[in-house]
Amino acid sequence: MKKAFSLFAIVFVMLTAGCEKQSKADISPPPAPTQFASVVTITYGKTEMTAQLSQNAAEDFTIKFLTPEALAPLLLEYKNSVCKVTYNGLTFEADINRFPQTEAGALLTGALSDAVQGMNLQTTYEDGIWTYTGTGERGTFTLTRNGETGQWIDFNVSGADLKIVFGEFK
Repeated sequence: MKKAFSLFAIVFVMLTAGCEKQSKADISPPPAPTQFASVVTITYGKTEMTAQLSQNAAEDFTIKFLTPEALAPLLLEYKNSVCKVTYNGLTFEADINRFPQTEAGALLTGALSDAVQGMNLQTTYEDGIWTYTGTGERGTFTLTRNGETGQWIDFNVSGADLKIVFGEFK
């Protein structure tokens, strides 16, 4: 009887050992999306804007503003660290530090590029959410992503008083 119980205990331990939860240290984030489109809500200081954000490659982004009405003709294209601004048919390259709307986009696209490339970011996983934390010119930023779908959730830069919430992710 003792041998049967011992054998049963050993088999039980062996079977349940494979069922333990995967530790947080053992999981790594799935590759970040390099192509997507999302309607984003941008709160920059006291100003709220909405825009269509598209990422076509690791460092190729387009931001088309939808609201407020005065910004609706504004299109920002970030490609390889260069920002091209188009407003009502007028196109020029911009110094991202001169225009608040281009700076907000530059902060976001820089963080997304870093996440895609896995550069200089601390990555944590909790309750199904991946959080990427890094430090940029304007201080610490966080970028969160849904662990199941891979979709971006939000982006915050406290030093720039910037918050971007992703929605209608495609």
